[in-house]
Amino acid sequence: MPAPRPSRAWLIFLSALLLLCIVGGIVLWRSLHVDAFTREWVVRALSEHFDTEVQLGNLHVTAFPEMSVEGRDLTIFHREPANLPFIHIDSFTFHLGVLGIFRVPHEIRGIRLQNMVITIPPRHPKSPTSASKSDAPVPTPHSRQPLPQIVVDEIVCDNTTLTILPKVSSKPPLDWDIHALYLYHAGTSEAMAFHGTLTNGKPKGEIATSGSFGPWNLDDKGATPVSGSYQFTDADLGPFPGIAGILSSTGKYTGQLDTLEVSGVTDMPDFSLDRVGKPVPLHTDFSATVDGLNGNTYLHPVKATLIKSVILSEGSVVNVPGKGHDIQLTVHAPDARIQDLLVLALKSETPLLSGPAKIEAKLFIPPGKVKVLEKMLLDADVTVDHAQWSSEKVREELQSLSRRAEGKPKDEEAGSSLSDLKCQFHLEKGTIHFSTVTFSVPGATILLAGDYGMLGGELNFKGKIRLDAKLSQLTTGAKSDFLKLLDPFFSKHGAGTELPVTITGTRDNPTFGVSIFHKTLKTSGGKSGPS
Repeated sequence: MPAPRPSRAWLIFLSALLLLCIVGGIVLWRSLHVDAFTREWVVRALSEHFDTEVQLGNLHVTAFPEMSVEGRDLTIFHREPANLPFIHIDSFTFHLGVLGIFRVPHEIRGIRLQNMVITIPPRHPKSPTSASKSDAPVPTPHSRQPLPQIVVDEIVCDNTTLTILPKVSSKPPLDWDIHALYLYHAGTSEAMAFHGTLTNGKPKGEIATSGSFGPWNLDDKGATPVSGSYQFTDADLGPFPGIAGILSSTGKYTGQLDTLEVSGVTDMPDFSLDRVGKPVPLHTDFSATVDGLNGNTYLHPVKATLIKSVILSEGSVVNVPGKGHDIQLTVHAPDARIQDLLVLALKSETPLLSGPAKIEAKLFIPPGKVKVLEKMLLDADVTVDHAQWSSEKVREELQSLSRRAEGKPKDEEAGSSLSDLKCQFHLEKGTIHFSTVTFSVPGATILLAGDYGMLGGELNFKGKIRLDAKLSQLTTGAKSDFLKLLDPFFSKHGAGTELPVTITGTRDNPTFGVSIFHKTLKTSGGKSGPS
């Protein structure tokens, strides 16, 4: 009797079992070799994307409870110099889909990076040899199929350092420490979005920024496009010798990494020159070109508002590695107020002087760990028209001087305390050297030259006072008749009276002197006498 043929169902079962065994074998083989397989495509994908050498310390794939990858010691090198790491990552993790064991994924939902360092070398002109070398395609074995374009939806970077190397190898690099950095839609040839937070070293404060970055210019990192906005808060100016205040700033930037066009505003409600004057509000609207590779900043006209005075400036802030910043500014203030400027230099509750001021100045602050007032160089031309003095005593004395200078010593309605002031000076090492000071009230002009110490308030001026009236017209009665004999001796250079004068002492206790026939009459603290 012939054996029964296997049923159709039995054949299907055997086929399915065979297929399951084959698939299981493939899965088992892939599982045993998944670390090597994943490591190979990670290195290949990065090598092809950056067109350079990539090294990976170790990599491990965990299959359960879900497919996840953990790698350590990943380094992507620069094309040139080839031995310089471009990106180094201590460790990274990401998850694969269910089919990740069989094929290279087209999309990865997220990657988390720990301790990433990005190193940007200085820009150097390319030699023809290096240019042709970098432009040459990296040979790929014909047996390898090109990897699919891999897109990462989100990259989370914990502790990122951006290091800018100086052109001179002996100089220290410029480091930017970023606490948290998020990158979106990375891996394409288009720009990727980002947002992050970092602590600025000096002045110390928190910066929050977001925008778009890339794609990387692999031949010239400084030419990589970037744009975005920022918010800089609670920056303490205290570490800068000689100034103080808390700065906040917001703005936006666009361009490429080495040429960023930045615009924004800053606010300091309590800006002051340390140990000299009182805190005052300072607001600026600015635009500048910033080299993100070295921090150099070139200011376009910056509008600063100090209390109510508008000050326009332009210039540069250039980083000198290892020393600080070299600051050069040209200042123009056609409609300022002298009281706003004096409050920075004087601690008195009431401004010593008030009135409209015009200022033209050039400021230079060299690098170095010295207080700003001690290293600042300033050349200025200042004009104050119709200034008013806060001290009633000073106003009365100036009006009395004005009456006498006009030849009306008994006319209480004559004279005025309104003053005009013009000066040119050079500030160096905390001392202002006045080449000319012209101070005038109706009927009298004082011409001075000398020095003023900003820190201690020391005064040392010499000059002359010129009056419209003759010496005999400064008084009445018998004194006037007697002084008529002396008028010819003191009428000089078109003035009715010209006398040598000095101002010495300190700003809190000045001493005024007038010389007559080699005798100097000094007034200090309400007392006078010859010397």
